[in-house]
Amino acid sequence: MNIHKCLFFSLFFQILFYSCLLPNLLAANLSDSWEFHLAPYAWLAGLDGSVATLPGLPPADIDIDFYDDILGNINGAFMLVGEARKGRFGMTMDLVYTDIETDSAIPGENFTTLTSQTTNWIVSAAGFYRLTATDKAFIDGLVGVRYWSADSKLTLSGGPAGFYAIDNKEEWFDPIIGLKGLTMLGDSKFFLSGFLIIGGFGAGSDFIWDINANLGYRWGEIFSTTIGYRYLDVDYEDDGFLYDVAQHGPTLGLSWRF
Repeated sequence: MNIHKCLFFSLFFQILFYSCLLPNLLAANLSDSWEFHLAPYAWLAGLDGSVATLPGLPPADIDIDFYDDILGNINGAFMLVGEARKGRFGMTMDLVYTDIETDSAIPGENFTTLTSQTTNWIVSAAGFYRLTATDKAFIDGLVGVRYWSADSKLTLSGGPAGFYAIDNKEEWFDPIIGLKGLTMLGDSKFFLSGFLIIGGFGAGSDFIWDINANLGYRWGEIFSTTIGYRYLDVDYEDDGFLYDVAQHGPTLGLSWRF
């Protein structure tokens, strides 16, 4: 395990330990009725890393910056978070679909252009437990599973050899653990929210980490908006298929609680 993974394990378990020491002032936050949360969001995620589809072929490097490339290279995207909670216990699901395509020039006698298209489905389902809560803040611990579907297509073109395409789709599951939370900023309607998730542990991916931080504004008891940043890193390899990439960029969200 490299130094970055060790640091994230250390950070995660320190946050978990200290959150359990916070006072449990739960009366205003843990009712016996069901509470629901629905949050569609946009994630302007760039993509960088290495992808290989077949044994014997070298990995292709991907480098798409969200701030100057992503709007011209994204074919489609859909993101949605749903949550249900009763008392301390709840369930949450995060659905992410992205289709990103990019072209790059390559040196060679047979081909001059490499087109990389990566289509992802990432579905996370977890149960969570409210570790601590006050009138203005809460922290939840969660345990669940993340499903990945990564369809990577590499196309060589633009030379005397004509056209050559390689397409491979991989699906796998990763166990995940994490923390999520929210805190109001003083007596204002602004709040901070976010999550930290780690997983994989060799069961599917070698390791994944996923972190998100948001600044939000609560317009009323039901509706709020957020702006933030999300960074997701995954390292998966199996039988010549390599998917070692990071997706990262700003997020814009809407939220309904009822």
